Amino acid sequence: MSDDKGKAPKRTEDESSGKDGKKIPPQLATLLLDQNPALKQELANMDKDQAAALLHNMDLSQMLTGLSMGGKNQKDMASYKFWQTQPVPAFNDAANKQVEQGPIKIIDPEKVSQTPGALVDGFEWCTLDLTNAEELKELYELLNNHYVEDDNAMFRFSYSESFLHWALMSPGWKKEWHVGVRATKSRKLVASICGVPTELRVRGERIKVTEINFLCIHKKLRSKRLTPVLIKEITRRCYVNGIYQAIYTGGVILPTPVSSCRYYHRALDWLKLYEVGFSPLPHGSTKARMITKNHLPTETLTPGLRPMEVKDIDAVFDLLERYMRRFDMNQAFTREEIDHWLVYKEQPDKEQVVWSYIVEDPETHKITDFVSFYNLSSTVIDHPKHEAVRAAYLYYYASETAFSDDQKAFKERLQLLMNDALICAKKAQFDVFNALTSHDNPLFLEQLKFGAGDGQLHFYLYNYRAAPIAGGINEKNLPDESKMGGVEVNQELSYMLAERFATKCFTPLELTHFKDNFYSRASEQVGLRYWNEKTLSDFLGIPDGIHASQEQPLDAGPVIFRMVSYLGAFPFQNTLAPSVLTFEAMVKVVVLLTERYGKALKRGHKDRIKLLFGSLADVGRKLPSSAEAEEAMAKEVDATAGNSHAPGFSIDEPANDEYDEDEDDDLALAALESLDAIEVFKHDHRVDKTVYETRISIDTFRRLLMLLLVIAPLKPLESLKMYTSDLDSARMEAIQHEADSIIPAFSPEENDGGISYKAFARTVSTSLPYLFDPLTALFEHMLFSKNLDLSQHRQSGLTTEAETETERDTEKVEEPIPPATIMLPGSFESTILTPTLTSHLSLFLPSSPNLNLFRSGIKLHPVFSTNAHGSSLSSFSHHVLTWQSATLLILQGSPSDSSNDELTTLGAYLPQAWKTTSSNSPNTPDLPCLFQLSPKHILLPGNPSPIRKPNNPPAYFSPTTGIAIGCQIPAKSHTQQNTPKPLGAGSLLIDGNLETVEFHTAPIGHDGVFLPSTSDSPAKTKLDLFTLEIWGIVPDPEGSEASTSSAVEMQRAKWEFEARDAERRRNVNFGSAGADQGANENARWLLEAAGVIGDSRR
Repeated sequence: MSDDKGKAPKRTEDESSGKDGKKIPPQLATLLLDQNPALKQELANMDKDQAAALLHNMDLSQMLTGLSMGGKNQKDMASYKFWQTQPVPAFNDAANKQVEQGPIKIIDPEKVSQTPGALVDGFEWCTLDLTNAEELKELYELLNNHYVEDDNAMFRFSYSESFLHWALMSPGWKKEWHVGVRATKSRKLVASICGVPTELRVRGERIKVTEINFLCIHKKLRSKRLTPVLIKEITRRCYVNGIYQAIYTGGVILPTPVSSCRYYHRALDWLKLYEVGFSPLPHGSTKARMITKNHLPTETLTPGLRPMEVKDIDAVFDLLERYMRRFDMNQAFTREEIDHWLVYKEQPDKEQVVWSYIVEDPETHKITDFVSFYNLSSTVIDHPKHEAVRAAYLYYYASETAFSDDQKAFKERLQLLMNDALICAKKAQFDVFNALTSHDNPLFLEQLKFGAGDGQLHFYLYNYRAAPIAGGINEKNLPDESKMGGVEVNQELSYMLAERFATKCFTPLELTHFKDNFYSRASEQVGLRYWNEKTLSDFLGIPDGIHASQEQPLDAGPVIFRMVSYLGAFPFQNTLAPSVLTFEAMVKVVVLLTERYGKALKRGHKDRIKLLFGSLADVGRKLPSSAEAEEAMAKEVDATAGNSHAPGFSIDEPANDEYDEDEDDDLALAALESLDAIEVFKHDHRVDKTVYETRISIDTFRRLLMLLLVIAPLKPLESLKMYTSDLDSARMEAIQHEADSIIPAFSPEENDGGISYKAFARTVSTSLPYLFDPLTALFEHMLFSKNLDLSQHRQSGLTTEAETETERDTEKVEEPIPPATIMLPGSFESTILTPTLTSHLSLFLPSSPNLNLFRSGIKLHPVFSTNAHGSSLSSFSHHVLTWQSATLLILQGSPSDSSNDELTTLGAYLPQAWKTTSSNSPNTPDLPCLFQLSPKHILLPGNPSPIRKPNNPPAYFSPTTGIAIGCQIPAKSHTQQNTPKPLGAGSLLIDGNLETVEFHTAPIGHDGVFLPSTSDSPAKTKLDLFTLEIWGIVPDPEGSEASTSSAVEMQRAKWEFEARDAERRRNVNFGSAGADQGANENARWLLEAAGVIGDSRR
């Protein structure tokens, strides 16, 4: 593989929460805010000192970097549209296993232009003379000021004269390949791109290439589209000199990497890195511990190790050539290049760039091993103590033990050799040692305490196609000895999507809190920071069956962990799930579960039902034929034996194609489209049909439902303990009963006891639209950290272990505050609306557009109850018909024709006020709904376009026939009493004595008030009514112009009017002896106007 000199390693994940130890001087605030417009806008009302105080607590995102082609600014690498015009491999080539290696385009030298392309007005081409001190200084200043990797400009690269000579004047270098752009008037150098010649071996094929570096554009000119022009010009100059291929690297995905590696680094002076803000102090650790952890011996341990000399060139050349041929892509060195790149020749006033060491056998004097690294320092801006951070980059190495059959001996030899390289770098006053996962590096990175970087370095070939070559990382983005060959484009795109989500879906302040929550609790393994199931459950407060006591039956932790492990792999959940819960994975989880993704995806809000189903589905829960059932079960047991993770991620191949759905996975495709990476999957962009074949187990779904019912009222900043602290056996029995009423709505009996995708999608979308809303508030907890107090500047000290324990003890004894109820005080307390049943209502009941019962902030006012007000229709009329707002009807009873005494709970949401007439109410945006909560959840939603008939109102009350919901009301008759009739898909009838109830449902019928439910069978249920309650819907006082008590006051005003009117009627003296005829007429008129008597004169 090509060398990686100076390429940019991003900081390790355990070093990306650098809020401790790095004080940002106020004078840097302007510079920092100018480079972060989103943060600048959020802090617009703060002064510079306040901004600096806030930034002190934020992630510095520092990266000690080097020569990667485009720096961190992705725009410097040109657009995908530009690269589609260039002779580079297309994304979908990576999917083609039969890659024909070789040039993509044959260049005709006669057709190559001899003159540069045109530049925009005010600029002109130039060729840099690096032997000229002034021009070398110009390049140095351009790179130091505009080739910066960290976003906050806390570090700047120090490209010394010696380094630039070493990097750009290797054997065969050509002056015309050092290309610059100057401003015509000022003559200022504003852009550069450079190349040096070399030879590569790609799977045995030797090709001449130009290694491209230092593509740099002045920050103020990045809108001038100079990048494509610079690339075209360096290409033209290479073509003129007979070189038609190139190699370049970058930290972003372009079409198309031939290989991808990840950066790792090893702290040599941890305390200094901490003081400059590069390394944080891990949560629960101390400075002394970190210094001890990164301690190195003072002397090397390999016998015969010494600095390389000129006399060693031939031996090193021979060893390195043989060693590098083991890799699919490598640089083919000449002896002159070995001399230039690897041998340090001390010169006055010249800084040492490269350190090389050989191991000479004390007895045979044969050179058996070789290792090298080079120096690229970074200036620390305005730091009171430290001026620079010295970074050593692992360069080339080789060992004779690689050619033996003893892999264990080879690994031990490499670990010894690299440990000595670390000691040599420490002696040379380096602060950090960087290495890629390329070559044989995965054999020693973990053992020598290298920490994982949070970015990758991609290798690209220009005008040359080759099959992917592994970069030493597996699908989890970790070093893997078996992956020292292949490319992981999916992993990088997944990482890029997480970055996009983080910047687009969170404010800078939210992101700061998110990072503090994550990194302060993260575990570490092989330098990788991640959350395990216990950490996730403990932070969110979710009862976890693994760690909970037997008295705590709400075992939801494993289910939530299973879901987030799947969602963290989005949009490649079919291949990358279950994902390790790194920071990037958790970013995607929070964005998906809080539905913030519309801010980042080009096509806006997309359906996530398929994604949620996949996160819950079990492996292999399909309907096998009877002959295959036993064998399939045995295979499933074997496949899952010994697996510590919950199953459900590697979905089996479909057994049949009985489903007709061939829908796009809109959410995943929108994510890829947002990255301009849709071409990656053009060859197979349809949903994997196995989603239609899998099932969610009832046990898994029940545990999730029970959690959702418990936390349904949860608000973003509320503690979950408010809702889980009182889960005694009686409450848990009620919760499980409610969950068991919901599960049948998903028709598990049709799918061998599991829930199919078809049933899941149908039921969630039509019957339980707010089912997953409680997870929004739960995962919003990630965006608030108790550790951050932005009202004051936290001292940059270390929290002692005693203080940490005190904080933990305080958290343990903190008593939860009782949750607020949505029920207002009134004339009765409900015997039906328990907290659990109210949670059930919130999963589907719309109290305002797109908001459920709890999120809308509405309150329930007690209007009528048979327990409190009696079972008379006159009492019902007095309390209900005077309520001029939306209402919720809820009742309980038991089947009349059955010995089963199980309660049935029915209800209706009525957005219009009750009336005694059969006329339809004026059109409103809200629709009524009719529902059954138990024994099986059934929802009949309101018909948005019913055939409007005067005799088909949503709700009807008659003092003779009783209450009718969604019924056809008969015409008035003086000869007989006609009762309302069921109409359409659903209706509810309550008799005039408030004793019996009839509930009708039908799978067809769009001519009524309600649409059919997801149930396919018609049903008529007759109940003996036990309790009927009517609750008034009072809008959120903060979100409504009307007063919270307006409906209550209107009802009281009506009652007062009725009382006064009744008093007047009692005082009427009608028809008494001796009464004046005029007084009689007045009294008669008053009673007629009040409706007490009829007008017999008409």
